[in-house]
Amino acid sequence: MIIIESAEAFVALYDAVLLWARIIGAATAFVLCVVAYAIGPLTAPPVSTVRRAPSWARGRVRARLLARTRARRPLLPWVCTQPRAYEEAG
Repeated sequence: MIIIESAEAFVALYDAVLLWARIIGAATAFVLCVVAYAIGPLTAPPVSTVRRAPSWARGRVRARLLARTRARRPLLPWVCTQPRAYEEAG
C-alpha cells in the first residue's frame, strides 16, 4: 500500500511540475509576443527611407524581380527591337 501511495504522490508531483512549466512557458511566450509587437515598429525603417533605398537594400527577392524586369525591357524605348532587312535600291 505504501508503494502505491508513493507512486500516486510521485505522479501528482510530476503532473504539477508539468502544469507549472506549461503555465510559465505560455506566460513567457505571451510577454515576448507583446514586447516584439511593441518594439517592431520602433526598429523598422520609415517608409520614405525604404522607397529611396536602392533595390538591393529592399531585399533579395525585390532586387531579383527588378533585375528581371530591367533585363526584359529595352534600354532605349525609341529603338526598334525588330530586325530590319535593308535591301539595295535597284
